[in-house]
Amino acid sequence: MATFAILFLTLGIIIFNRFQTSTYRSIDQDIKSQVSTIRKQPDMHPVDNGGPHGPDDNKAVKQPEPRAPFQTSVLVFNAKGTLLNKSSLGNRYSVLKKVKLNRKNLNTKQTLTVKKMSFRALLIKVSKKNNNPMYAGNYVLIMQNIDTQIQSMENFQKILIMTFFIFWIIALILSYVLTRITMFPIIKSWKQQSEFVNDAAHELRTPLTIIQGKLEYMLTRPKSTVMDEAESISVSLDEVNRLNSLTNNLLILARADQSTTKFNFELTTPDYFIKDPIMPFKDIINSQSKVFQENIKHHATLLVDRDKIKQVLIILLDNATKYTPENGTIRIYDNLEGSKYQIIISDTGVGIKDTDKKKIFGRFYRVDKSRNRNSGGHGLGLAIAQQIMNEHHGKIFVRDNLPQGSEFVIELPIKHSH
Repeated sequence: MATFAILFLTLGIIIFNRFQTSTYRSIDQDIKSQVSTIRKQPDMHPVDNGGPHGPDDNKAVKQPEPRAPFQTSVLVFNAKGTLLNKSSLGNRYSVLKKVKLNRKNLNTKQTLTVKKMSFRALLIKVSKKNNNPMYAGNYVLIMQNIDTQIQSMENFQKILIMTFFIFWIIALILSYVLTRITMFPIIKSWKQQSEFVNDAAHELRTPLTIIQGKLEYMLTRPKSTVMDEAESISVSLDEVNRLNSLTNNLLILARADQSTTKFNFELTTPDYFIKDPIMPFKDIINSQSKVFQENIKHHATLLVDRDKIKQVLIILLDNATKYTPENGTIRIYDNLEGSKYQIIISDTGVGIKDTDKKKIFGRFYRVDKSRNRNSGGHGLGLAIAQQIMNEHHGKIFVRDNLPQGSEFVIELPIKHSH
């Protein structure tokens, strides 16, 4: 806002000064032209007065009165300061009669105020050789009325100030709006970063607290054997594994944020990256009294990093396995949607509320049904999956699996379809 104010103020001052300078330059040019006219008077010729002895008998030299433009007055003073041309001034004499000769102002342009009227004035000394006897050897004060020009400058100044004020208000509003628009992603990123740090600290604190508690407990029983403390050691090792998993996921996200993660893109078909993650989960799902269905039938050529897409599939299959109850069904199938190839992983769990569908891809976000720490989740899996899909110029989203459950859809651009 200060920058806008300084810019507008500077611009206004420059424009006004240019206008004022141009106006006075025009006035001074008129005065200069009048000075030139006075100093270059034409020769004064004798005038025939028709005397009694013939036309050449009585000749005299006529002294022409000073002439000037309508707004200009010419005052002629002798060396004693006496005004010599009262008669030629007419009605103006009543206004200008108090103007006195001041030799100090010789050849100096000045602005005078006489009876609330403004004049631009210049005093010159005319040579004795001047052809006009009225001017010869006298002082001539040229005064041009500039009330109209001053009024124009005052009006221009008012308009400039009003315009400056209006545009400054507009600039303030625009600067506020633009600042809000510009700062919005920064503020959003800062809030996300703060939430991320708080959530990460919370996730790290929990396993560390458990490990510390178990170790302090074991210190109170120095004579116990390893078998006696097997439960405490097992719990501590589980929490260490959770810490390893959490730090690895945080490292993946940090590298993705800094764009340092390397992707090995290559043209391939779904057969080369779907089967590997499916096989281990099929056995796990069947062992938990859950139904697993596979229906991959479409073929398309995709430009992907196979290992990264496998990682996304593992994250989604792992979530589906965790949150599907016994006798529930987990299904993976594919679909062609225009120029997009889709892989869908569905489950028959409790589903996800509409208000949570967009939030679940945020870091450390977990809906109520997944807050159970026994599941071992940190709320980072879907965030990593979305980062990977963004690098592939694809999408990942969730929708309802009617009548019950959720469907996670991976969408990749097709290079060639078969």
